[in-house]
Amino acid sequence: MTVMYILDAVQTVCMPMNLLILLISTLAGLVMGMLPGLSATMAIALLTGLTYNLSTQSALISLLGVYVGSISGGCQSANLLNIPGTPASAATASDGFPMANQGKGGYAIFLATTASCLGTLLSVVCVMTLTPVLTGISLKFGAWEFFLLAIFGIIICGSLTSGGNALKG
Repeated sequence: MTVMYILDAVQTVCMPMNLLILLISTLAGLVMGMLPGLSATMAIALLTGLTYNLSTQSALISLLGVYVGSISGGCQSANLLNIPGTPASAATASDGFPMANQGKGGYAIFLATTASCLGTLLSVVCVMTLTPVLTGISLKFGAWEFFLLAIFGIIICGSLTSGGNALKG
């Protein structure tokens, strides 16, 4: 059953019009991601109005392309200017900018783009294969499970931000 859904999704994406929409929206996302101050969320908000005349599948493909392109495009300015284009590429600036100062800017951009591409492909595979399993588990959640999940999230956030003292965090 899951394989049928995956094949249907791949067939939808591989339609020529949807591939063209994906290409154009990813390029637009790359440009918006390179500009400091325009995050991926802002790019989606700006380009949502352009998807009203598209079919549902094409609109979702377009918005996903803009998001992934924006996240990947933020690495360009982080590597070359030490100004992250998106908040997600702040860590890239610490490694990529010193490489650019050594004259290896093209290599730094190649590494960031390759890592972004591989991470995107891996996450798409995980979402496509694990969503049915996680959906079945989450539908069994009751009030206590949601309460404990919320407490768990608060404790994790507190322990990550406190530097050792979870109560302070």
